[in-house]
Amino acid sequence: MALPVGEHMPRSLGAALESALAARSQAEKLMAIFERSHLPMTMHDGGRQHVEANRPARLMARSSLAELRCLRIDDFMPPDQLPIIDAIWARMLDHGVAIGPGPSLPGPNGVPLEIVVWGMANALPGLHLFACAPADWSEDEIGAPEAVVSGRPVSPLTPRELEVLQLAAEGLSGPSAAERLGLSPATVKTHLSNIYAKLGVSGRAAAVASGMRLGLIE
Repeated sequence: MALPVGEHMPRSLGAALESALAARSQAEKLMAIFERSHLPMTMHDGGRQHVEANRPARLMARSSLAELRCLRIDDFMPPDQLPIIDAIWARMLDHGVAIGPGPSLPGPNGVPLEIVVWGMANALPGLHLFACAPADWSEDEIGAPEAVVSGRPVSPLTPRELEVLQLAAEGLSGPSAAERLGLSPATVKTHLSNIYAKLGVSGRAAAVASGMRLGLIE
């Protein structure tokens, strides 16, 4: 199931993913990012049990770390939102990273809070990292670092490369993206290689994270 990136994916979420990807499997560095993040971040074992939660996540859940460690992700979800979590979880395990609209959470005065999320499989051995942000909030409201909220840069990518990057963010494989765009798989592979080179990254997940941070993905 594809999880399309929304029209207002917070650039701060991309910046957080980019930092976490760079620190993957480096416990000390990753945990420093985790604890300093202004975004809610949690870590889970293979059974979706909470193992770690940073301060923003504990505040959002209104729970202590000890309380969260007794709960699974599913325990916070209304039953009708569980299929969304299942899809995000499955896609994360299949592709290493899942990005897109998350479940609607109970909000103040009964108004649902729409969120966007990313999940990274095996951020540390056996632990999966999640971060979220309110959908459609401005970066000023989210509290993104100045480097993230500065003016939108001129895209280093061609229009076709932007289309390929968008489809990569939506979870399409190279052949599926080629079919969608009416191109050959070899052409899409070339576009991806050019995207990686222009963004200075080494793979699809990092390219998507960089595209989110730069505001190239809409």
